[in-house]
Amino acid sequence: MKMGRWLSHSRVNNQRGMLSVDFLFAMILAAALCMMMFALTTTLSMLEIAQYIAYSTARAHAPAHETQAQQVALGNAKFKTFMKESLYPNLAPLLKNGWFEVDEKSLDIRGGGQGTGTNGQTFNEEYGAETNALPQEGIRFKFTASILKMNLPFLGSITSDTDFSTFVTGLILREPTSEECRKTLEVGVRYKAIKGLDPSGRFQQAISGVQSPSGGGGHPADADYFPLEDNGC
Repeated sequence: MKMGRWLSHSRVNNQRGMLSVDFLFAMILAAALCMMMFALTTTLSMLEIAQYIAYSTARAHAPAHETQAQQVALGNAKFKTFMKESLYPNLAPLLKNGWFEVDEKSLDIRGGGQGTGTNGQTFNEEYGAETNALPQEGIRFKFTASILKMNLPFLGSITSDTDFSTFVTGLILREPTSEECRKTLEVGVRYKAIKGLDPSGRFQQAISGVQSPSGGGGHPADADYFPLEDNGC
């Protein structure tokens, strides 16, 4: 009986190896935290790159062109260039390497105006813009960070069953096209409105010395004027 009590007491007081257990636990926990920080910082860096892609695509879509369809085509072409390894050998693989993915099919270009389908709409409803606010025009696409979907020791899963994804947007007001200028602004009507701005006839007097090419003196006839495009309105 004495021998049994002595062995039990010795086992309680024996703490050999406890430091090794603490060390292993701390190392595993530190490694897990390093993995989390690496995934998070890398994701934030790739999001900045994706944001630049959105900005460049929206900028290519925004400038004036002959038609809105041509503006959309320019935006699509700019977006696709970032996905080509022949043009961006260091960037394109990062956008589809399994850790990160830019979904090419999710590209959505909306410029309002006279376009058809989503091209003729805006993002006002998606982003809660007020009725009298500037239209939310531009582009957006889906960005997925699969690197964040991981199971860490002692911490478990840091994401849900679905992938971590979000929309990356680039909102830039689209300039009116030459076609829209001709159809909606009606240059001839605008010219007549300018002449009638002042009831005293100041604008009429300013051109009183110009002779009409159609014959006769005095003011030129409205038919003697024609719209001159300057790639804008």
